[in-house]
This record gives sequence, structure tokens and C-alpha cells, in this order.
Amino acid sequence: MVNSESFIPLEQLTPWQDPQVELLPPGLVPWLLESGSLTRRLREQLADFSLTLLGYRSLALDGEASQLLGEGSGQCREVILHGGGAPCVYGWTLLPARAMATAQLSGQGETPLGELIFAHPQAQRSRLQLARFRVAANPWSPAAELWGRRSLLFLQGVPLLVHELFLPGLFDAKERA
Repeated sequence: MVNSESFIPLEQLTPWQDPQVELLPPGLVPWLLESGSLTRRLREQLADFSLTLLGYRSLALDGEASQLLGEGSGQCREVILHGGGAPCVYGWTLLPARAMATAQLSGQGETPLGELIFAHPQAQRSRLQLARFRVAANPWSPAAELWGRRSLLFLQGVPLLVHELFLPGLFDAKERA
């Protein structure tokens, strides 16, 4: 898969799979396997958390995403999460068309998705899956091979397919913290 329409050009190197801890970089394990809100973890561990909303775009959902979200079309929301003065996570969320009708998502703006979802006691996350990606040089990261994760999160029963790619800036920010 090459995602050429996104703000960060990336190529998926491995298929999505369940975590195998022994194959993961030790410093990244707690981040990749975080079962709660990644936004909360970033706020707790790094100073000066912020979110840059890169944008929304309409798209046709491919076979797997369409099956997981129950629709053939939707939107992609792309963000960069910053902490400690560095871009740390590139996130993209695939939302079925019906998701935009929920009150929380219609006016979300630069509010982190994790804050909306995990504010609800009935928030649910499906199992995490991991993959490796190659990214081209971009304003937020040098060219690199990076780990990412995805899971389905549910907001008012509507599934959202959330992807998070851990940028080299995460480790730079952790060293400065």
C-alpha cells in the first residue's frame, strides 16, 4: 500500500498484525501497546502537547476498511501530535460517513480524537494491530522506517479506524523531557 494522497507520503512494509513484543524496539513497546488514550499519555510524558490538524478529505474506503467500518465511503482526518517541541505522532483516522453526524465529531476541529472518545465511560477499542512503514522526507519527519498501530475505536457505537505512526521526534522529545 502506498498512501500518496496523505500529507505524509508513506508505504506500508508489513501487513497489519497482532503485536509480537519480542520483535518490537524496546523503547517503543509502551507506546505501541498503550491501551488507553495516546493523547493522555503524550500529555503526561511530554511538555507542551499540541495538535496540528492537517485536514479532512473524502475517500472511497478499500475492501478491509470498508468491511471494518461498514460503509464504502467516508472521510480521512489527518493530524500531527506534538510534544516536547517535536512532532511525535502522525495520525490518520478513517471515519464512515455516518460518523460526521455525531455531535462530537461535527465540530471537533483541533480537539484530539482520544479526548472525545475516552471521555465516555463506554469507550471501546478493538485489539491493536501493528505494521512498519517507510515514510518519505516531509516537514515532520526525515525519511525513515517507522512503526505504526491501528485499532477500531467506537464513539456512540460508530466505528472509527484510527492509525498512529510514531515519528522520530517522539524519541527526541523524550530525551529532552
